[in-house]
Amino acid sequence: MSFNKYYSDETLQDAVDAGRHRQVVGGLWDEMGALQLNFLKDQGMAPRDVLLDIGCGTLRLGRLAVDYLDPGNYWGADRSALLLDTGHERELTDDGRDRLPRAQLIETDSFDFSAVTARVTYAMAQSVFSHLPLNHLRRCLINLAEVMPPTGRFCVTYFECPDAWPVTEPIQHGRKKGEIVSYDYKDPFHYRPTDLLWAAGHGPWRLERVGDWGHPRGQHMAVFVRGRD
Repeated sequence: MSFNKYYSDETLQDAVDAGRHRQVVGGLWDEMGALQLNFLKDQGMAPRDVLLDIGCGTLRLGRLAVDYLDPGNYWGADRSALLLDTGHERELTDDGRDRLPRAQLIETDSFDFSAVTARVTYAMAQSVFSHLPLNHLRRCLINLAEVMPPTGRFCVTYFECPDAWPVTEPIQHGRKKGEIVSYDYKDPFHYRPTDLLWAAGHGPWRLERVGDWGHPRGQHMAVFVRGRD
């Protein structure tokens, strides 16, 4: 999975060495962390629930979720062990590290969740699939179904292509005109809701469209609800 500078190990190492580990995974640190946690609470997530943060990076959401959830109930997954190490060491307090064993931050570049030993009731992928072709979402859903029980909820952000807009044409998103431009063929990607339905159809998933949820860069939200096999 190599579609933008985030996937360059050299870029990540340089950013971490310079103390820019927050900026390299999207910035908006306080705003986006709180926005995600509040959305999950609105979806019904309680401290007893188990959260899998997919593409967790250096724990922008994780540092808040670790304090909210019962000890041991946060899991993170990311392709970069460097970012996982950095988040665990620099973004958590001593109490946070006690509540989140480093072993619960999983390095994977293929959405392999087999190391997750808990039953995941909520999952979040914020600004992950905006950088990846659609088949990655399909793979993620197939693998996530193995560790999530029925009624589990998977919250996914994406750039939406309206039905009235030609899918092959670029689309502008964000608070400022032209801040983000998405495409159907390169990063950042946009998708129609029917594309998400296609991905959901490869597993026991039902799609709930949320739409605008206050994302500062214009990403929409969709929730995949796990049904029974």
